[in-house]
Amino acid sequence: MDTLREPELQDRTGWQFEPTFDYLLRPNIQSFKKAWYPETFFFLGTGLLAVASVVLFFRVAFAWPVLVTLSGLLASLYLGHMLFKLWVIRNALEESFLSFPDKSVRALSASKLPFYTILIPLYQEAPIVPQIKQAMEAIDYPSEKLEILITLEEYDAETRKAIEQANFPDHVRLIQLPNVSPKTKPKALNVAFSQVQGEFIVIYDAEIIPDPDQLKKAVLAFRAYPNIACLQTRLDHYNTEQNLLTRLFNIEFNFYYDLFLPGLQKFGFPLPLSGHSTHFRVEALRKVQAWDPYNVAEDCDMGIALCRMGYRTGVLDSQSKEEAVTSLSAWMRQRTRWMKGFLQSSVVHLRDPIALKKDLGGWKNFVAFLFIVPGNVALNFFNLFYWALLLTWFITHSLFVQELFAGPVLSISTISFIGGNMLFIYFNAIASFKRRKYGLVKYALLSPLYWLLLAFATGRAVVQLVYSPYQWEKTTHGLHLAQEKTQVQECMSIDFVMERI
Repeated sequence: MDTLREPELQDRTGWQFEPTFDYLLRPNIQSFKKAWYPETFFFLGTGLLAVASVVLFFRVAFAWPVLVTLSGLLASLYLGHMLFKLWVIRNALEESFLSFPDKSVRALSASKLPFYTILIPLYQEAPIVPQIKQAMEAIDYPSEKLEILITLEEYDAETRKAIEQANFPDHVRLIQLPNVSPKTKPKALNVAFSQVQGEFIVIYDAEIIPDPDQLKKAVLAFRAYPNIACLQTRLDHYNTEQNLLTRLFNIEFNFYYDLFLPGLQKFGFPLPLSGHSTHFRVEALRKVQAWDPYNVAEDCDMGIALCRMGYRTGVLDSQSKEEAVTSLSAWMRQRTRWMKGFLQSSVVHLRDPIALKKDLGGWKNFVAFLFIVPGNVALNFFNLFYWALLLTWFITHSLFVQELFAGPVLSISTISFIGGNMLFIYFNAIASFKRRKYGLVKYALLSPLYWLLLAFATGRAVVQLVYSPYQWEKTTHGLHLAQEKTQVQECMSIDFVMERI
């Protein structure tokens, strides 16, 4: 296994990389390297002016107080978001994945398969290296047509030692990352991207266990759909039953990957991708100039960037299983990073909303983007506000709270709160049932508690965006292995006692 200490800035097909100290290959304005541009201030100013105009209109025409009008705008946003999701889900209830029968997969000739690259960015992952090796060895793809690039920081000696001891085969290469900022996953991907030989690329995080035939199914999909540049696989967890949090996390995945994303795919809307198990055409990645190393949700940003270039994303009927975080603190850190990345992606792509609308193909896709990315963050953030208002009213029966929901605002808010919660609890249950996870269906009733946690994580993300925008709060992987080891030891102890008895 080769170790590349100084990654070259030219791949083996001749594509030239522009050398940069931070491995940002895009123009700065397409990155979150710098948050504030004149375009950003102009967009924010225009938005505030639009809100002020609506407030003034209702003040003059109907004598509505300012706060009531703002409350009405938020209620309308909630209702619009709910209707949008219902519209998307309605189109995903029928089977909408890119599927291929097993006989088509088996019929693929090894000699005609394209060269494929697997990128595995690692950082402090020594305990899970044996699982990585096992998962990669299980992949059904000829090794002479496959390269696996593992990226590693130069000071991560423990993981390096574990990799060396694992004795990976020759088609696995270790790429040592230069010790430069930002210390993010997309920077690692950009460094590795300068070394790829494959026609297609897939990213697997440390704990991922993909279906063995996933690469072959991706090849069939790319060949069948030339306009598709990216394939998103369906994600699942292999430790779903570990505790209540992992169950609720898995319910969220069931809804997102089996109902919401397939619906977005049918409409051709921009898809916020996942950070792993996403397959790309290398040519498309070159056109969007790789990943933004300053975006901590580079997956979301990449999905929008591909759509802006005219590419489609498909949802492949193949699963990758990952480890659901098992503690509230770990979940909060992970979800904070995701929401912060959604905010970063919103800021970058809305710097020129007119160009964004044109690139996405018109108003329909532009409005969909507003609901999917910035709208998602906004609603999660305002959930805290609304839950606080509800709690205040239950405790104090405050007239101030009642006045905020005067007239039609109360009706809209009631439909959004009661109808929306009931509908999406139902869809969470349906998604789990669809995946035949019948034991999870009852836990869908606890979804509002999970959504409250999302609100706290989003609030935390807003704070971090100001004080530590590039901070990457790492998720610790391999905790399920420790639990399995403990369970085995307990079983062995019980067997020993029974034998002595």
